Amino acid sequence: MNEASRQSYLKALGLTPWVARAPLPGAAPSPWLDWEEEQDPPVAQAHVSAGEPVGSVPAAEQTRAEGSSPAVSLKDSLEAPKPAPVQRTEPVETSAETGMQPAPQPPESVAANGNSVTFTLEAHQGNGTWLLCAQEDTQAPGLGRFEAPLMASLLAVFQGRPGRPRRFFCPLTDQPMQAQEAAQALSAFIAGLCDQTGGERVLLALPESLNEALFNQPRYQSFDIGGQRALVISALSEMLADPATHKKASWQAMQEHGFDGV
Repeated sequence: MNEASRQSYLKALGLTPWVARAPLPGAAPSPWLDWEEEQDPPVAQAHVSAGEPVGSVPAAEQTRAEGSSPAVSLKDSLEAPKPAPVQRTEPVETSAETGMQPAPQPPESVAANGNSVTFTLEAHQGNGTWLLCAQEDTQAPGLGRFEAPLMASLLAVFQGRPGRPRRFFCPLTDQPMQAQEAAQALSAFIAGLCDQTGGERVLLALPESLNEALFNQPRYQSFDIGGQRALVISALSEMLADPATHKKASWQAMQEHGFDGV
């Protein structure tokens, strides 16, 4: 069947044939076809009754024609301009002084709950001491490639070896968690660790901002948490970034407060 006949059949079925105007990736090029419109076959004249004038269309066929859309040729369907989609725009407030649009503001819940905290701690057990280290990436499955060796060296001070760690996630659910609530949950977590497997000291390697939010006191000073004596030293990421400052301050605090493994 030639292309003109095929298009005639498709047109009679009410189908609009089309080809891609632009080449498609991986597809064979579509030929651009153009042909003369075919005349209605002479058989159509047999439907004209004796009482109908020549050239008129029977009532049944006229009803079907009125209820259907006119057929469009392949060329016309491609060249007909498509109406542009209507886009609704909202008025944008601008500054009267600068004429510039203001920067987007954070959600109200984030701004109102400025003291909410998000962190992940990895907990390892040494000889009578639990070592809890804050992960630099809270979404990572564990410590980073440079943090893990440093944690192993620190754990060796307490005759411990890296194993399968326990983890503390904050927030505990999808809802934001305030610093005070997080401190209470962490205290209960530490108390549970010591009750289950023993331990009388807790060494926490935390960033200064997280330490102040949770405990509201400077680092390198001993205090009690979960019924155990605790000490907060510099985070592993801080020791890696500035070892001369943070390793020295952390080791001096560990010696001063009896966290040197002796």
